[in-house]
Amino acid sequence: MPVYRCYECSNVLCNDCCINHDKLTNTKYHTFQSTNDKMLLNNKFEVSNSIVDMKALPGGLLVIALFDSDKLLTYSVSDKQRNEISVGRLTKSIAILDRNTVVVMLKRGSDVAIVAIVDIRQKQVIQHVDVRLDLPIYPYIPMFYTDDQLYIRSYSGITVRDMSGTIDREIDLEFTLTDMCYDTKAARIYCIDYSEKKLICFDRDGNTIFTFTDTDLTHPQRLTIDNEGYVLILCHQNYEQNFKLYRTSPDGKSGEVIITGKLDEFKRTSFSSICIQGDSDEVVIGIGETVYTYKKKNERIKIG
Repeated sequence: MPVYRCYECSNVLCNDCCINHDKLTNTKYHTFQSTNDKMLLNNKFEVSNSIVDMKALPGGLLVIALFDSDKLLTYSVSDKQRNEISVGRLTKSIAILDRNTVVVMLKRGSDVAIVAIVDIRQKQVIQHVDVRLDLPIYPYIPMFYTDDQLYIRSYSGITVRDMSGTIDREIDLEFTLTDMCYDTKAARIYCIDYSEKKLICFDRDGNTIFTFTDTDLTHPQRLTIDNEGYVLILCHQNYEQNFKLYRTSPDGKSGEVIITGKLDEFKRTSFSSICIQGDSDEVVIGIGETVYTYKKKNERIKIG
């Protein structure tokens, strides 16, 4: 009975065939996923270093921040063109400002950062904003932009600043957030509490709306919102080969695993990211140095 699909070979395999297939030297780096998944792997490509953060702009353009790099990578899904944009300092995270512009967190010192406003179409930095924010010493610092303000992870919770760098307020949290994202339509903030394996939803003043947990919600790392308002949570451990994508309903009352994947033993990593391509409704997952795109099963799947 077929239980796995091999992306590179474009066929389905039973469990025994999958084990034997994986032992072949020329196919040991092939990508497998369960035939029960709600979405299927449609495309994948490699980048030059581990992915710290990744966002999708309208028109299928991916903007990627790489570890230990002072350049943004852009990748066009439609024509597969790649470009680099120099931003002058090491990148830590990305937030979308508008359809052509992003805000990039840049490392300034050991734990101090500034932000750059980057015009993606013109391929240049158009402004620096000195936020002088003391940050946790992590490669990735979650942030998002809404209503002319930046929401940035801080030691105590979330710092809200205007685009001049002035602090508006602090949202104190009773947990250490791993990642966060913002639902513009519902005006809600979603956060991951990794230690408690929880998804926490609250308003922009920090008032909790709901908390969600489930036995399948293990090792949550990154999250995003899809076109229907569902929360997608990428789960993996850096010393395990398997990863999964968990989907939670907008009201926080139910959830399920919709994508499973297997990494080869040389690609175990703590670096990952996830975003939605709004135009095509594709899920884009970055793990280590590999980007995977997934389509719903009822859509035409690209092979090879």
